[in-house]
Amino acid sequence: MPDDLSTVRRAEHAGARWTTYLLFACLALDAVAIVSGFSQRSLLARAMAGAQLLPGEAAASPPRHGPIGMLQLAAFACTGIAWLVWLHRAYGNLALIGSKRSRFSRGWAIGCWFIPVVNLVRAYQIMRDLWLRSESMNDRDGYDGLPVPALLATWWVVSLTWGALGVVVAILARDAYTLEQQTNVTDLGLFVHAVGLVAAVLAMKVVRRIDRHQQGFRQIGVAA
Repeated sequence: MPDDLSTVRRAEHAGARWTTYLLFACLALDAVAIVSGFSQRSLLARAMAGAQLLPGEAAASPPRHGPIGMLQLAAFACTGIAWLVWLHRAYGNLALIGSKRSRFSRGWAIGCWFIPVVNLVRAYQIMRDLWLRSESMNDRDGYDGLPVPALLATWWVVSLTWGALGVVVAILARDAYTLEQQTNVTDLGLFVHAVGLVAAVLAMKVVRRIDRHQQGFRQIGVAA
């Protein structure tokens, strides 16, 4: 058959692996940003105490991490692409096992992520559907009454928090001219990076858990 179960299972596993690698890269960049933020915080504290900064230090004092920020943006974009490719494969695999049903279409499972506001709810519902159907070998038609996996719910809440705080920091940074304002933005930025680090770890766990469930599809084969 065109969609051989072992073939699509391997494709899903490859997608999960690359998504995990890129999430780890995001995690590492958040760690670098935290170290850079503490260094910047130290410079700002010295400036507020009246210390004379060297020209190079003074140039580094505003709450902006140009090179690191660009790398984080690139890593986030690549991770988002890898995530959607993996999700497309994993959600499509549900049509090969058990009831062969899913709550949403394969295309909508990807498209909803690009619709503002809608993606705050629908994307989570899709991940929940993927998790529960993968975990149970898609052995029933509906999954609405089943409890939400704690790891999945925690990941989503942390991710939304990280995204919202990131917007707040970006807005505040535009008007951060005084040392005190720059210090406040830097402190909040450090917190955002810490939340992003946690979000990346949780996302890796979610991907690995779903991948592990889907690698178990071989145990029941393709439903007749």
